[in-house]
Order: sequence, then C-alpha cells, then structure tokens
Amino acid sequence: MAYPLWVKNIVDVCMAIRPGENVLLITDEPMDMMRRELVSRMAEVGVSELWSYTVTDAVRPLPHYPAMLYDLARQADVVLIFEHRRNPEIETPRALEMVQAVEDGNARFASGPMINPDILEHELSADYQQIAEITNRMGDRLEGRSHVRITTALGTDLHMDITGRQVMRDTGLFHNPRDNGNLPAGECYVAPIEDRTNGVFVVDKSYPGILIKDPIRLTVQDGCVMEIGGGREARQLLDLIEQGEQKPFGEGCRVVCELGIGTNPNARLQGNVLTDEKVMGTVHIAIGHNALDSYGGQNRAPLHLDGVIGAPTLIVDGETLIKDGDYLV
Repeated sequence: MAYPLWVKNIVDVCMAIRPGENVLLITDEPMDMMRRELVSRMAEVGVSELWSYTVTDAVRPLPHYPAMLYDLARQADVVLIFEHRRNPEIETPRALEMVQAVEDGNARFASGPMINPDILEHELSADYQQIAEITNRMGDRLEGRSHVRITTALGTDLHMDITGRQVMRDTGLFHNPRDNGNLPAGECYVAPIEDRTNGVFVVDKSYPGILIKDPIRLTVQDGCVMEIGGGREARQLLDLIEQGEQKPFGEGCRVVCELGIGTNPNARLQGNVLTDEKVMGTVHIAIGHNALDSYGGQNRAPLHLDGVIGAPTLIVDGETLIKDGDYLV
C-alpha cells in the first residue's frame, strides 16, 4: 500500500517501529484520518500490541488522561501522541503527566500537540536525516559550554549560564529506548541554570497561540522575568502567566527555563509552538516548567511558554554560532 511521506517518516524513519513491538497511539477526533493511516502502516510492520485511544470532542477540555493510558505508556516500546486541539490552560497537566509516565518506563516517545493536516504535508514531510545533521552540528557546539549571549537588532541582550547542563537534540530520530521529542522535530535546546539568566529578550515572532505584531520586551534578573512590556500581545502573555501563578507551583511561571534553536528547514511561523520553535534562523526562550528528564532542569511550574525570536546572534563562550539568523556551523 502506498502511504504519504509523513506516514513513512513517523513509522519507519523517525520511530523505526519494528515487528513485535508494543505501541500506544493517542490521537483526538479531528486527527482520525492520521490515526487510520498510522494504524494501517504499523499493522503492516507487524507490531505485537497496538493500543489506540481517541480523545473525543465530547470530553474536552480534558485535564487528565484515563489512568490506564499512563500504565500502558510505562509498558510500551513506543508512545505516539498527536492531537489537533489543546487547551493550554486546562490540558497542559495531562501532557506533563504523560511525559513523566513515559520517563518511568523505557519507551521511545514522540508528541505532536496542535497538529493538523497542513503540518503533516510540510514539517512532517521534511528530510529528517538532514534535520538530524543540522541539529547535531549545533548541539556539538553547545555541549560542554558555559556562557551564552543572545542579541538582536530589536534590543535583545541576554546572558545565560548553561554550565553542566545537557544539551538536548530533537532530531526527530527516536530509535533507542527513552529517546523522546516532538514530531515534527527540529531543534536543540538546553535548560539554563535557573537563577543565572540576566538581561533583556525581545520576542518578535510568537508565543503559543500568539502571532506577534508588537514585539514583547521581557527583563530578566537572576533567572526571573521582572518586567513585561509591549502592546496587546504582551497583555495576552501576562494574562497567561498570571493565570498560571494561581495554580500549584505558580511561583515558577516567570523563571527562564529553556534556550532552543530551530533546525527544521520546512518549518513555518504560524502562531503554533509545534512549528514555530523549529524554524531555521530563530531561537526560542521559554519560561516555566523544565523539571523533567527531557529538559534537565529543576524548575516546576504549571506552564511552559516558548517565545520565538527572529534573526538572533548567538555567541557561546566567545564563539559566534548564529549571526543575525544565519547559521555558521
């Protein structure tokens, strides 16, 4: 049977699903077409057990998955989650819970929140061997380094300390136990030491669900965002943070928790963090939760908000890796 490129990428290239493996596949109602294609291909491969669960519109928003899904995630060889709809305020807890359940086991794990058919045909139909090469080149130049400086023409001048922190590589190739990341993929990222980020960063491209017209200026002292300036989009961001601060671990909402670098040549800016943070020529700086093995940080928070910045200059221990959005490695 002939399959779209994105099906072959997910099953054969990215996850390398093999005969006899146990797979947990979670999708939602709008992505039923995707579920059918993946189930068909995995059946051809000859998986042993295929557990498929659909989040129906009738139960949304869904703060927690049924308990049995967390148990299956701990037992599976491969866990795949692709959902078109995601209410960040209410449904983020179950996403973090599922990551923790996967990390309790040995599964290879890929997640595509807020995915849609257009993403399947673009970002998920990219050349993932090329993405892995770009990601690993950048990751090699970050690994084992200490001081990071990010600047932009719009006024970003931010200093971070990544001493001792592992650089994560979201290559899209998840072939070994406990490998994990997003699909579509294409970034390398690191959790800076939580109280050692200082300066200013100006987000001019997007936050989750927010395409930015009036850049947002964030001032950071000892790892914590102290001031947020801008227009309507800045107010939207502040609303998200203030809502998070009313929840358990809300005190961690303003902590700078991630530096990421986009490495997917097919990725487009859409106001969708799944694709925006993968765009070549951008970096993203996140605030919020990073206390997971997949991040390597220590900050707990009920949210994780990635701010995408265009045309950055990235200097690591005095070496320029990106100059005005052009990659030098």
